[in-house]
Amino acid sequence: DDEEEEVMGLPPLPSDAGKAVVVPQQQQSAPPAAVVSTTSNNNNAVEKEDELLQSYPIDLPSPILLATSMVLAISSIGSLFELSGGTPKLGFAVTAVITALGLPLSVFLIYAAILKGAAETEEADREFNKPRRL
Repeated sequence: DDEEEEVMGLPPLPSDAGKAVVVPQQQQSAPPAAVVSTTSNNNNAVEKEDELLQSYPIDLPSPILLATSMVLAISSIGSLFELSGGTPKLGFAVTAVITALGLPLSVFLIYAAILKGAAETEEADREFNKPRRL
C-alpha cells in the first residue's frame, strides 16, 4: 500500500500567487529536531526576503496613514469650498496649494493604507499559522 497521503492545509496567501507550493513529504529517517530547524531556517529566509521586498510605499501603521488621509481630504474639500465661495480666509494662493496638494496626496495615502493593511494582515496570518511546540 504505497499510496501517498494528501496533506490538507490552509489555502495560499494572496502574496503567494504565482509561487510554486512545495508540500514536504514526511521522512522516517529524519529526527523531528532536524525538521524543526530546517523550518526555522526557511522562515528566517522568508522574513529576510520580505524585509527586502516591501509591498507597501510608506512604512507607517495603516491606521495612521488612513487618519492622515482623512484629515487631508477634509481640509482639501474645505479649501475647495473656500475657493468657490469667494475670498478665502487664508488667501487665494495658500488655499489653492492646500487644495491642489491635499486631494492627490489623500488619495495616495488611502492607497498606501490599503496596501499596508494587507501586508499587516498577511504578516499576522503568517505569525498565527507558524507551527508551535506544545
